[in-house]
Amino acid sequence: MAVALSGGADSVFLLHLIARSIPRPKALAIHVDHGLRGSESGGDAEFCARLCAKLGIPFARRVVEIDPEAGDLEARAREARYRALAEEASAAGIPVLLTGHHEDDAVETLLMRWMRGTDMAGLAGLRRETVLGKAHAETVKLRVLRPLVALRREEVRSALRREGLEWREDSSNTSTRFTRNRVRHQVLPEIEAKCGEEGVENFFDFARAIESFEDEIADRTAHIQWEPVAHEAARRSTSMPDLGGRVRRETLADLEAPFMRRALGRLIGEGTGKRPGRDFLSHLAEDITEGRTGRREVHQGWSVQLQSDAMHLTPPSGSLTGSPGSSPSEISQGGTAIAEPVSQTKARPAPKAPKVEGAAQASPHAERPQEAPLSRPLAEGAPATETEYELQPAPRQAPTTITGHGLALGIPGSVQLPDGRSIHAEFVTSGDATDSSTTTVEIDAAQADGLRVRFERPGDRFWPLGAPGHKPLRRFLGSVGIPREERGQVPVVVSSEDILWVAGVRIAEHHKVTETTARRIRLSMRGARGE
Repeated sequence: MAVALSGGADSVFLLHLIARSIPRPKALAIHVDHGLRGSESGGDAEFCARLCAKLGIPFARRVVEIDPEAGDLEARAREARYRALAEEASAAGIPVLLTGHHEDDAVETLLMRWMRGTDMAGLAGLRRETVLGKAHAETVKLRVLRPLVALRREEVRSALRREGLEWREDSSNTSTRFTRNRVRHQVLPEIEAKCGEEGVENFFDFARAIESFEDEIADRTAHIQWEPVAHEAARRSTSMPDLGGRVRRETLADLEAPFMRRALGRLIGEGTGKRPGRDFLSHLAEDITEGRTGRREVHQGWSVQLQSDAMHLTPPSGSLTGSPGSSPSEISQGGTAIAEPVSQTKARPAPKAPKVEGAAQASPHAERPQEAPLSRPLAEGAPATETEYELQPAPRQAPTTITGHGLALGIPGSVQLPDGRSIHAEFVTSGDATDSSTTTVEIDAAQADGLRVRFERPGDRFWPLGAPGHKPLRRFLGSVGIPREERGQVPVVVSSEDILWVAGVRIAEHHKVTETTARRIRLSMRGARGE
């Protein structure tokens, strides 16, 4: 487990409880330094490091940069803190995060939400358990547990004083600049003065009742979860973060409006790390009910796209590559074409013929010389087998990149894409059956000469398998649920300007294998997510 350690009384108390537990669990203490209080912030970090050393608990410090002059500092600091905690826990493979929130924090949160406006789910205050979605933790969903939520603030401090244990006081907790501090030091004392201690306690009871009611409602929609993004292999390599997803529209449309809004709020909150507002959820639920299609921006670059069959969640541009601001065309540059040797099964050597374009190197790490196949056209009546091809050494060529024309794909051969995926081609021997999938297909080898691999270009047209004719490639990709932000990451295999295969999606109608096919080419993609 991971423990959020600020150095304040609550997190220090929680860390001591963990250190004294029998058996003692494995724990990682994570301190997030916002750097907003100068030397005081540094002192908090040093205190936490010394405490963890004393207790024998591993310690990690994360520094986040926040503009103190920009608006909504409180919310931005909270968002940055949880993101840093989730990233650190995720990097360590830890799926559970403990925080020191107590009952006073819960009622303060309830009052803040009430004053700002919230739906019923928000009136539950701080839950004992929540889940941070993939937007925060890229490799695991992070469960956030609050084991102290039944304790009052003063109970925690009294316990520390009895044990003679130290903690750090955050000077910013007295500043009325922050809404929580105004609620803590002004609103709650006023309620207690007017209504007595039971007035504050009634808020706790109210929050517990709402939480129980919300849990019952949540059970009704808990089965609805994000599925992998449409045509995952076409868009994502295994090295990319698992962000976004889709939900079948019919699953949502069957829900009554209140349940639909709750399901949408949970799904988008888990997927993006932030639950959208009431108005957004109401409009989105209305779109689904009325059968509309279209696109809505959520927040911070996230968007949802409604198609006739599904709702798609799309992450911000650049989030899949770790290079914010990069466009798909920039991301798609680079790559390596590699010729692959094949085994000879026929003793009779085949006559030599002009070389097929061979191994173009774009990777500085590939130092060994490559081999490229030599081929000759099949003689009339000759068997269509792999044995009609032999290998000859090819001279090493200068580096190249995936430009508009793409990289040459030898047969046999492969092209390494910049994101870790690779496209492979080989001739299929007679009787060698292939189990077709989204990442492995066969095409008719006729009129499939000079194969190249590239990415989408303006003006591209494609005749999908089963379609009556050509259509713009961008329109085809949109129709199968691939958003415009990721269309530049879908590789295509072309012969001249004819698209034979939109990798991971579909082959071309006029290159499908039929009963009259004499030669077949097997195309496959490796290193793709969901292959």
